[in-house]
Amino acid sequence: MQTLLHPQAGLGKLSPMSGGDRPGLFTADTITITCAADSRAHEVPDAELAAAAQRSDGHYQALCGHRVAAAPMVEPDGEPCLLCAAIVERTSPRRRARILR
Repeated sequence: MQTLLHPQAGLGKLSPMSGGDRPGLFTADTITITCAADSRAHEVPDAELAAAAQRSDGHYQALCGHRVAAAPMVEPDGEPCLLCAAIVERTSPRRRARILR
């Protein structure tokens, strides 16, 4: 199962992780980019950044689906996008603490 996050084929897809103890879990490497329009720090997949370089329209598709117009990168990040944060939290692998007795 894959989730398509961008209308163009092959962009923004979350790839299945190998191993781990949560089958069906997906992950994507992301970069945090603050949007000039909503001042929120969104998580943008690496693959989307690469594809956006080909389009040169200056917009990126975030995990949450928001179309990000990048704010100047010399400024601090804005408040995190709660939906992006929830997606990252949900799709990040969690390590179980080993209990040694």
